Amino acid sequence: MTIRNADKSDLAAINRVITDAVMAWPLPERARRLIVPVLCYNDAEDLDYYQALVWEEDGQIVGVATWDITRQISTTKGRAKLLHGLFIAPGFQRRGIGQTLIGEVAVRAAASDASLDGLLIKAERVAIGFFKHCGLEPIEALAPEDYPYQFWRPLG
Repeated sequence: MTIRNADKSDLAAINRVITDAVMAWPLPERARRLIVPVLCYNDAEDLDYYQALVWEEDGQIVGVATWDITRQISTTKGRAKLLHGLFIAPGFQRRGIGQTLIGEVAVRAAASDASLDGLLIKAERVAIGFFKHCGLEPIEALAPEDYPYQFWRPLG
């Protein structure tokens, strides 16, 4: 097992993990097909805005966590970095990889900016149970335009 920063040469493998994970979601097949292009990273420039951490086993990328390194977000809980995406290949789920990647993002975010209070996660509806299981605090949407499924992970 290795956790490392992804580089642009990893983009195809990252998108494969995202596609495989989304295609396993309990949604109609058509919905999954429509969601995949939205969640995949379209070109290597995305990695200029997001830092991607990958989890490798036996030289294969099986997990990815991306977080926004370019901006700080103000929330009701404090200042945060956005955990943009977390995907684990279906055959590797339920092994603690997602929780470990969230923890690693938190460590790196805290090291990058001492003024941060936490990580903000805007979850897909199908992932609500996972983030609750991780002990993350739900954040209630305050306005109709707010993202409906948000979670907070304090730093430190």
